[in-house]
Formats: sequence, structure tokens, C-alpha cells
Amino acid sequence: RVTLCKGDQSMRIALCDDNEQDLNYYSDLICTLAKEKNIAIEVVRFETGEQALFHISNNEKPIDILLLDIHMPGINGIETGLKLRQAPFHFHGEIVFVTVSSDYAIDAFDVQAFHYIVKGITSTEKTNAILTNALNKAVEKEQEFILLKGIGEYRNIPIQSIYYFEVFQRIITVHYDNNEQFEFYSSIGKLEITVLPKGFLRIHRSYIVSVSQINSTSLTLMNGKELPVGRKYLPNLKTAFQTPENVI
Repeated sequence: RVTLCKGDQSMRIALCDDNEQDLNYYSDLICTLAKEKNIAIEVVRFETGEQALFHISNNEKPIDILLLDIHMPGINGIETGLKLRQAPFHFHGEIVFVTVSSDYAIDAFDVQAFHYIVKGITSTEKTNAILTNALNKAVEKEQEFILLKGIGEYRNIPIQSIYYFEVFQRIITVHYDNNEQFEFYSSIGKLEITVLPKGFLRIHRSYIVSVSQINSTSLTLMNGKELPVGRKYLPNLKTAFQTPENVI
């Protein structure tokens, strides 16, 4: 069973528990917390460790967070977690144990668990905080950064925060976050090689952008900034934008 919750960023969360009531409760809870942070999530559910292992080994889409019960039929949660951390899985997602007893809390360290929730004992506030922190950690892992060298300064900027690059001769200005700017030296050719595979487009001899909407004469960025579109770049833009609101 798969549950989808809308938001700006996207991640997959798995719940593994043989108690359907608990599956429903934690599925609803994680969706509520994700909505508050505007994170789109896909929740997949398993009732045994074997099901989780089979799915993770046969699915190309990675699991970002796994909420894992310990007391289940077949292999228990600790064994499942240990298998996931080892070859051939090499699972890098966050594991949060959600179980009825604190007896295995020490064993959770061997699984490199993010945290340990005891059903009926860990407070609602603490549970919410643990799951929120797990979401934050997963978001941080998903973020890619670009390291830029300016005049006597390096800056590590999250790719998702960049609106556009503006080129003047060999000086490039990156515009990101809330009207932040940073100047560095490079060629637009080198910049294209680095950022075009990451969802950016060349729209003009002076601009490479991450866009949300375009029209026939200009391009509108997510921050409302409008930039000109060079005629020679229009065919590529027509190919890149297929949704109705982005038709040129």
C-alpha cells in the first residue's frame, strides 16, 4: 500500500510493522509532519522484515527514512536493520525504530539507528520531534551543493536555492536564496557542463537559469525575476517545457 502526500520536495518513507493500527497511525503522523514542512512524501508499508528487504532490493527508488518495528513474525527489526546496512543493500537511509519495548535500544546502535521510539511511552511531543528531525536529516542528505571560488573566498551553495547565473565577460554572478549574490570567475562553457545536468537551462548568452515558467519573450523565475530569452535558445526551451503553463 502506498500513500502520497504533496509538497515541494520529495522523498520516500517506509513503515515496517505487523500491526495495521500502528501502520495507519504512523503513516498519518509522518504525512502531517511532512505537510507542515512542505515535503512531498511517498509512504510504502510492509508487515514483515522480509517484505521490506525484498522491496528495497528490487526497487530503484531509494528509501529515505525507514520506521521499523522490532517484534515481527520472521526476522525481527534488529536483524532486518543489520541486513540493510550490510552488503548487498548498503542502505543509507535513516532508520527509526518504533517498537513496544526499550529492551533493544542498545542493539539499535549496531544498526546505526537515527532514533528509538517506544510505543505508548515516548511522548507525542518527543515522537513528533524525532520524526521531524529525521525528515530534516533526509532533506539535508538530498541537497546538492556547488562549491564556487570568488575573490579570496569560497562559497558552498545548495543547488536548489539557485535562481540563475548571470555572466559578464569572465565574471559570473550567482543569484540565490533571498536576493543573495556571489561573484566568481569562470567561463560559461565550464558552468554549463556543471549545472545543465542538474536542471538548469541556457536561455541567453548571459543567463543560465532554473525556471518555473516561461513565455514567448521572457522567462519568469521562481522568485518573480524576469529575464530575456535569446532567439537561438527557444527551440531547446520548447522541448524542455511541456506542461500547459510553460508552453512557449
